[in-house]
Amino acid sequence: EAIAASGLRMTPRDLARIGMMMTGSGMAGDRRVVPAPWIARSTEPVVPLDFWRFGYHWYIGDVEFGSRRARCWGAFGNGGQRLWVLPSLQIAVAITAGNYNTTEQWLPPTRLLYEVVLASVV
Repeated sequence: EAIAASGLRMTPRDLARIGMMMTGSGMAGDRRVVPAPWIARSTEPVVPLDFWRFGYHWYIGDVEFGSRRARCWGAFGNGGQRLWVLPSLQIAVAITAGNYNTTEQWLPPTRLLYEVVLASVV
């Protein structure tokens, strides 16, 4: 709330930087910003859900594309905000949207992930 009140906003680029830090086990460039053991622990499944599992604030699962499969971590917000992290591919995808409080808000970012991003790495 303090950040919103100050007028500061997290941009998609900021979100993508967090994702790339996650793919680098806590490294941002040549600087460690998060301990690697914390990254490993926070992305271990703790709670099973229908399709995903949940770690410490990360949804954890696998994505299948073409004949490949990759581990995926996700941070999902209301309205279609998504941060997809695919560590084995060294890919982070940040998506912002405004489909707030709609039942199918997940659909546009998921289609973008599969039909654009993953389709380009098959």
